[in-house]
Amino acid sequence: MRIPPLSLSLMLSFATALTPVLAHAQNTEQGSDATFAPFTHPDGTPFTTDEKIDALQQELNTLKSQRSLDQDIATAAAANAASVTLDKKGLNFASPDGKYAFGLNVNANVDLHSFGHDGGTLQDEVVDRLVRPTFSGKAGNAFFKITAELGGSSSAAASLVDGYVGYKFSDAVQVQAGKFKSPLGLERLQSDPDVIWVERGLSTNLVPNRDLGYQVSGNPIPGVLEYQVALLNGATDGQNLNNDLDNHKDLAWRVFATPFANSGAVWLQGFGLGWGGSDGEHVGNTTNSQLPSYKSIGQQTFFKYATGVYASGKETRSNPQAFFYLNNFGLLADYVEVKQQVTLGAKSARLKHTGLDVSGSWVLTGENVSYKGGVKPAHDVSLKTGGWGAWELTARYGYNEIDDAAFSGGFASLSSSARKATDTGLGLGWYWSENLKLLLDYDQTKFEGGAAAGANRRTEDFTAARVQFRY
Repeated sequence: MRIPPLSLSLMLSFATALTPVLAHAQNTEQGSDATFAPFTHPDGTPFTTDEKIDALQQELNTLKSQRSLDQDIATAAAANAASVTLDKKGLNFASPDGKYAFGLNVNANVDLHSFGHDGGTLQDEVVDRLVRPTFSGKAGNAFFKITAELGGSSSAAASLVDGYVGYKFSDAVQVQAGKFKSPLGLERLQSDPDVIWVERGLSTNLVPNRDLGYQVSGNPIPGVLEYQVALLNGATDGQNLNNDLDNHKDLAWRVFATPFANSGAVWLQGFGLGWGGSDGEHVGNTTNSQLPSYKSIGQQTFFKYATGVYASGKETRSNPQAFFYLNNFGLLADYVEVKQQVTLGAKSARLKHTGLDVSGSWVLTGENVSYKGGVKPAHDVSLKTGGWGAWELTARYGYNEIDDAAFSGGFASLSSSARKATDTGLGLGWYWSENLKLLLDYDQTKFEGGAAAGANRRTEDFTAARVQFRY
């Protein structure tokens, strides 16, 4: 057998290094008084060079086999170990087969509210507008989500925001039970971190916030068609409901399609449209009216029913909605019409209120914008690399219009409630990273009525800033 000189040199060096080990092994095998030297036969004659090389080759083969066995053991252990991921999307645990999972996410908004030309009557403040940890997970096809509200000024302060369990039969059918968003209002249904404004538009005044009940939903054509049908306790407009208030229930539904999502018409792939609605009975009394009040963008109440008015029957909502996203341009439109039977003493009426929100965005730095997922900066803000993040300009128009019969019938007073609120807004978003963004908005809301003797309420000039962290 011919051994290349370099290989022979390396093997002889390895032999020299192994000499003490082999000597010890031989001494141990023969007893503490053994006198055999390494690389010698039992009769004391030394190994030839070829015999030494054969002995070393056997040792190397043994070491290689042991290493291969160790690697197989490590691979098997890894295959049976849970994975832990800590990244920009939060903390997530998953079983090796992906059947079981648990995640922790956090959303926090710190806001600045400032009012201009208000005569000092409205308070400028910095608030923890929203602080929400979310726990979610699945066990096979079963899943859950729990979101707590810890913020001091949210409408759901110190309460359970989402708390539901469910089961996914397929992409087309899943069921859930508990507390969640009613399937109404395109901007209301948008995830809080993805909303491009500090405060949602006026159309969301006319849809519930959260409700309790059961829902069937799914994506019969994934990425193209989705639906939700829910049987709910029946939250009033804008309400985050925790407990049912009567024996009646609401049926709420929504269908939304992005018909060109998989087509070759690239410029239409981001177009979506849908329709939602609800039907139910709300029956209150003079103590618990089960009627809403409506707030301006600056979260100031501009409409409320008169004392003694209460819900007394059928309530329906209709909610056509659409969006269009193309590269760095986005447009969202949301219209809501709500009809509610109300009673005051011997008088009763079925009132119709409407709301509209049209909101557009343009990412100046060129990143794509979408309904889900927000803007992902191409370069995070960094003094070291010179990154400036992503910049987004936003604009919107919206209104709430109250049925004139509410005032002519005495169900509300023009001296304290406006018949219409019209908002125009401009905003600037600065995305430092996928996890942190800054918002600066200016909204001007004009009112019809709402002041003494039915005069127009003072125009609201509202400036809001937000530091938002999502994880």
